[in-house]
Amino acid sequence: MIQAFPAQWRLKAMVLGLGASQLAVPLARVFSEDLLQIAEWRGLYMFELGLALAALGCVLQLKLPPGDRFKTFEPLDFLTFSLMASGTALLCAVLSLGRIDWWLEAPWIGVALASSIALVCSGLAIEHNRTNPLLMTRWLGSGAVVRLALCVVLIRMVTSEQSTGAVGFLQALNMSSEQMRSLYWIMLLGAATGLATSALTINPAHLVTPLFISLAAMATGAFMDSSSSNLTRPEQMYLSQFLLAFGSTFFLGPSMALGISHVRANPRNLVSFSVMFGICNNLGGLIGAALLGTFQTAREKFHSSNLVERLSALEPLVNARVQGGGAGYAGLIADPALRTEVGTRLLASAATREANILAYNDVFMLIGAIAVATMIWILIRSYWLRRAAQPIASPDTSSGAST
Repeated sequence: MIQAFPAQWRLKAMVLGLGASQLAVPLARVFSEDLLQIAEWRGLYMFELGLALAALGCVLQLKLPPGDRFKTFEPLDFLTFSLMASGTALLCAVLSLGRIDWWLEAPWIGVALASSIALVCSGLAIEHNRTNPLLMTRWLGSGAVVRLALCVVLIRMVTSEQSTGAVGFLQALNMSSEQMRSLYWIMLLGAATGLATSALTINPAHLVTPLFISLAAMATGAFMDSSSSNLTRPEQMYLSQFLLAFGSTFFLGPSMALGISHVRANPRNLVSFSVMFGICNNLGGLIGAALLGTFQTAREKFHSSNLVERLSALEPLVNARVQGGGAGYAGLIADPALRTEVGTRLLASAATREANILAYNDVFMLIGAIAVATMIWILIRSYWLRRAAQPIASPDTSSGAST
């Protein structure tokens, strides 16, 4: 896409090419339900196969313009790639399934995590001691690159609110995909708007401002969702999810351009930056989903215990709720004791639902807090860099007194 645009628009083309991949998730949520209804999972997989074959045909037919080619890969690069890819894959598996199998209960999680650390460290050690490394480990360990990587990870953690927070919250309220279809369209619209706005407004001289705007939009959306209740429906989350989707694509282009600015001094660092940026984007989303999912589970247990402690059988309101729940089954259950048991189960189910709602509100507050903390960090860092770049005025050596 970069080569398809004129030279003066190549930065905008980079933003579009990078951000277009972020539209895949909202598009999948919009269309996958229809494909499942046509031929169940087989229809969805056939559609994915068709997309892959179409992409392969485009790659073969639409060839890139001729350019300079250099032989840069060495046999040892494949060993490094194997170690890094295997370690990253194991880490992704741990982050994806850790909160499902639970971190301290499944033995394979510890084995996979230890193996991941060993494989990644082995790959980095090989690259660090090579005369012609594929990954510039010393450059990747510099302060500017580490701060950029941390910033990308934090922002990706915030953007995981849509997949882990909002969708999980509505599913806890028994909302089906069909009921959330309009919300998915709003997410898609917000992501496309953020991508288009980023491409139109990107300025190499002001790359930090879009990051600040993205975080402000996502923090606003998260705080708006933090007051949700069991009466909240997708319509009440349109604005907040639009802001979150907008911010999730608005920051990508400027963050990529900000990293490329560190590569200009030595183009050999481009491969290292590409690897770092891709891993931080993917792992940031997985870390965010794992962190938020674990936090939601812990807070649900906390709120559930508090609610259950207050549900005493001696309370008249509790007894009335139990009897009212069982009365709805009077035409099906003749035994009063069984009706009371059904009413108790209904009350426990309602308490669990309310505990989940309170836990998701805590998740939204945590996301907003992370976004605000990242904004403050970026603001302080930008102010410090601006002060450091200002010329220091030399002191006046003259006494100023005339003789």
